[in-house]
Amino acid sequence: MSPLHLLIVDQHPVVGAGLELLLEDYTDVEVSATAAAGITGLHLLRELAIDVVVMDLHLPDMAGVEAIRLYQETRKDLPIVIFTEKSEEVSIYRALKAGARGYLLKCAQASELVAAIHEVHGGGYALSAALNPSIIRFYLAHRDEEGDPLGKYQALSDREKQVFRLLAMGRQTAHISEILYISPKTVAKHRAAIKKKLNLENSAQMAQYAIQLGVISIQ
Repeated sequence: MSPLHLLIVDQHPVVGAGLELLLEDYTDVEVSATAAAGITGLHLLRELAIDVVVMDLHLPDMAGVEAIRLYQETRKDLPIVIFTEKSEEVSIYRALKAGARGYLLKCAQASELVAAIHEVHGGGYALSAALNPSIIRFYLAHRDEEGDPLGKYQALSDREKQVFRLLAMGRQTAHISEILYISPKTVAKHRAAIKKKLNLENSAQMAQYAIQLGVISIQ
């Protein structure tokens, strides 16, 4: 059985070289080429017989989501595994929405990456063990929608997202105030803004929405 041919796209050449070295121990995959920019990788994709692309979301010449779409347009149904340090649920959802089928953090073991490569090549989805798998379920439930189901959540400020997570986890105002070093009055202000932006009425609805997004787990 011939190995799967990989294209590694990462702005840091040392990452590509490191992956190439790590994957030498696996006979079922082979790094055919590496690229330090999205456009370079696109040219290589057109020239080589690539089975799977392993790509970071941080690229020097284009946004990761834009690169995913361009690669997909160049090679229909191209399996792409995102290999990045970005663990935000919004980044995961948008990468999947753009066409990626795998999302792994750079703390993953080589064996986990190889398993993800085979999974996406076979038509499945792969998510790093360090991430909440509910984001995959959320994506599958909303992938055909024209709008962005995470748009409202993304509209929250960073502080509002922090407060939202804690509210969804059942934390009370006084506790949130202590955790974030802000006054109870400020917590209440953020709570009101969050309810308005997300169109949610209470903490129970926030918890349900947060679980759907993968922001918190059911546990």
